[in-house]
Amino acid sequence: MRFRLKNGLSIGYKTRGIGPAIVLIPAIGLPKEFWDPVIAELESHYRCIAMEVRGHGESDVPGAPFDMDDLSDDVIELVRAIGGGKAIVGGCSMGGQIAQGVGVKAPDILHGIFISNTGYLRNDKIREVMEARAAAAEKGMPGPIWTTLNRWFDAEYQKAHPEHVSLAHNWLINADPIVHAWSWRAIKGLNYAERLKSLKVPALAIAGGHDQSSGASEVEAMAKALPNCMYRECKGAGHLSPMEQPRQYAAYLKEFADKVTR
Repeated sequence: MRFRLKNGLSIGYKTRGIGPAIVLIPAIGLPKEFWDPVIAELESHYRCIAMEVRGHGESDVPGAPFDMDDLSDDVIELVRAIGGGKAIVGGCSMGGQIAQGVGVKAPDILHGIFISNTGYLRNDKIREVMEARAAAAEKGMPGPIWTTLNRWFDAEYQKAHPEHVSLAHNWLINADPIVHAWSWRAIKGLNYAERLKSLKVPALAIAGGHDQSSGASEVEAMAKALPNCMYRECKGAGHLSPMEQPRQYAAYLKEFADKVTR
């Protein structure tokens, strides 16, 4: 399905299940299908809305770069239109960063937010890394794919689960390289840290114990800095925790959702 925003762009999404809404936003370069294993665990209890960031999957490619405010505004508009009242909004990696913007800008539409496999702080060194990733993507997706996959999955996991590595590879190779670069620059500009310190809704932070991109200590530090934030860890998972440990990840999300919706 596709939802047309007021700016004319259409956003790809799908919805499964029954109950209070949980909006799921994937990591950079990935489609809504990323969430299928988690949805399978939750759909008997919650209405799961897996959406795609502009320029990803079935979503329209915009004609100009975007930032985190643009992406979070897209989510806010979608939730207001099809969320059926208040929702839980969150995501993995870039999806968790977008959820931060939703949390600080539209608490009225939320039961809570969840942020996984990412932090909320930026410094000059991190911004330089994000810019380098953007520049690499502009030259074409084959270039940065394996540096990305090796960051997402450690060598042991790649050997044990080649099917997941192959699936992520296929998603990335089909991503638009310019949109991918714009996405890294949106990530580079993440700036919700101060506003999150006075977040008005409950939050859940989920870390991967083997995450090589956003380590568990970084995610836990964020959880301690936010008011009313629960911290949970998928101890054996890497950066794509919802893919690596969907049952554990969904259990943490259900625990949080049960608490904030009932």
